[in-house]
Amino acid sequence: MLGKLSLAVVILVARALPGLGAIIEPESVKVTTSRTVRGGDLANIYLTWVNQPPSLIKSVYAPCDSESSSTKEQIIGQFSIHDHPPQRLAWAVREDAPTHHCVHIYGSDSPNVTQKVLGKSSPVSLQYKPKKRSTADINIPLLKDFDAQGAWFDGVAKIKDKVESNGGVASKISLKNTSIAIVGGGISGLATGLMLDSVGVYNWEIIEASDRVGGRFRTKYVADTQEWAEMGPMRLPYSVTYKDDNETLLYSDHQLTFQMAKILNNMNGNDSQWKINFIPWIQHSPNELYAQGTRRHPDGRIPTRAEIEEDPSLESPSEMTNAEYHNTEDQMNKILKDETTLKSLQKDVWRAHKTAMDQGLDDWSEQAMMRHVFKASQNITDEIWTSSDYDVFWDELHHNSNLGLDGSKDSMGETKWLCIDGGFNRLSDAFLPHVRDRLTLNRKIRKLEPVKGSDGHTRTQLSWYPNVSNRTFESKEYDYTIMAAPFTMTRFMDLPRFSSVLDRAISEAGLRFKSACKVALLFSERFWEKGDRPIFGGYSKPSSDSVGALYYPVYGLNESRPGLIMHYRGGDWSDRFVSFSDEEHVQTVLDSIASLHGEQARDLYTGNYERLCWLQDEHTATSWCRPDVAQHELYIPAYHQTEHNTIFIGEHTAPTQAWVSSSLHSSVRGSVQLLLELGLVDEAKELNQRWMGRWIKL
Repeated sequence: MLGKLSLAVVILVARALPGLGAIIEPESVKVTTSRTVRGGDLANIYLTWVNQPPSLIKSVYAPCDSESSSTKEQIIGQFSIHDHPPQRLAWAVREDAPTHHCVHIYGSDSPNVTQKVLGKSSPVSLQYKPKKRSTADINIPLLKDFDAQGAWFDGVAKIKDKVESNGGVASKISLKNTSIAIVGGGISGLATGLMLDSVGVYNWEIIEASDRVGGRFRTKYVADTQEWAEMGPMRLPYSVTYKDDNETLLYSDHQLTFQMAKILNNMNGNDSQWKINFIPWIQHSPNELYAQGTRRHPDGRIPTRAEIEEDPSLESPSEMTNAEYHNTEDQMNKILKDETTLKSLQKDVWRAHKTAMDQGLDDWSEQAMMRHVFKASQNITDEIWTSSDYDVFWDELHHNSNLGLDGSKDSMGETKWLCIDGGFNRLSDAFLPHVRDRLTLNRKIRKLEPVKGSDGHTRTQLSWYPNVSNRTFESKEYDYTIMAAPFTMTRFMDLPRFSSVLDRAISEAGLRFKSACKVALLFSERFWEKGDRPIFGGYSKPSSDSVGALYYPVYGLNESRPGLIMHYRGGDWSDRFVSFSDEEHVQTVLDSIASLHGEQARDLYTGNYERLCWLQDEHTATSWCRPDVAQHELYIPAYHQTEHNTIFIGEHTAPTQAWVSSSLHSSVRGSVQLLLELGLVDEAKELNQRWMGRWIKL
């Protein structure tokens, strides 16, 4: 009898088997398969050895009574056993494979000797995939049978890519004991660790450069009060209700975040220390003050949002009113504000992403489309383009599907928003009971290189400096590295040469990123909630274009307590605010608040504040990713190729950007990608289903 056996994987493309004689012997191995086996997909074959096998092994799918060669036979794997026999095989099932055949295991000690039947499975009842549905069919949410372009991942192709000329790959290590480095303790890295745990892969370590987890989650409690400011993410779209038919749709991609919170709450026993509770986020309030681009009331008061809705004359008219302007704007809106298109994003954003790519929307900047397709003049093109913050159609489409549906008179609907009571740090902190025994803080990786292990297999070696003054590398080897840090950080690492496309994506000239600045000022009382036009949540717009938006708290409403007003500015303005001192930036924000609410604001300001410009954050140097024209279609497939045993994940590698769900999507994809690299097909399918990664075809 054999002792404990290590796992091995055979990864092969199905092909015809030449003549094979067979001698029936007492069963040496018990053969079983995945519970569900589908033609054209992946499956696992499990081997329980009774006796030590011979040195050459073949696995074949053939008629159950087969004892010799047959044109219907299909090789699953063939390989040499040097020490430990495999316990599992990865099987790329042919699309036309017949049902109710058996998996046979043959063996011999020499290629010139007739192979013996060592064991076979029970008849395998194959299921067959339905005909692929059209990507134009938007009525089937969370489509499960994407092709590689839609899901940016094809498990069968990954298995086929690993075929070697000798017909197999055998591993000497236990696959579930594969050592994995997860570089980055943001939400992508944390979720990846938890996802691997969920399928029994525990030998991973999260390596974080800072002294905390959470990445771009940054909740700050100001001056030891109960008032918290979100210096990073602050809201989540939950659902949208349309005006014309009163239809309410959930945002399918953001359900990932709510599902993660529910799972963490269950894992933590709903302990109040770790509990994640969602509360309403008030995106707009009727009494928000709009000083920018508006007229004043006769008494000099700044108009509110509701007053402008009631009397549009309070809003300054557009300077562009000619026919060319309206014609060009209408043509752009047919792309960017089509209700059917926006609903498709809300129902299944990943499938909508493929549709946008198929339509060529990643091939044109918005300016180029207006100039060269719609034949607009330079002046009209510039007027329309500079009125928004977007160059790429997909990014603005995604914006219009959530933030753009603000419930205003001209809007097609209104989005319902949620946030986390106590701040987004509660979401990342809820991972700590499950990751802290495999978490290393204050270790900034400076170098990644592939190395050959003593067994001849490629591994990854990570290196870092012990501290700023000690420039002698310390290093550690892992079988695989999952890089969850943004490219703004990996650009500072010494990396091996990757494929041309991936190298360019990582490079400074490649994938683009955006920044933001936030300043939260603490006031001794919430004066904005008082008077004849009280403001509860939402944001006001001062006349200062540089300050942008001033957000009011959505918690503790109508209570006698202090309060925060937070300035939030992205884009080029945030890059310029980096040059400001804290004092100058704070005073600029306070000036704008006083311009809206009067000089009482200065009297009630406590002098306490929080400020964060993300370009100055040493561990991220960015706020979110903003791919340029053609970078979606070109770069995303490159992230799904494992090179030098390294897999890149993170918000910047997903089809959507700037949301928590983008990071979680990448965690599902990266975890499944790793499991398929290891041949753990059933675990990949289980994780795919459990964590709502249903857009990935396996």
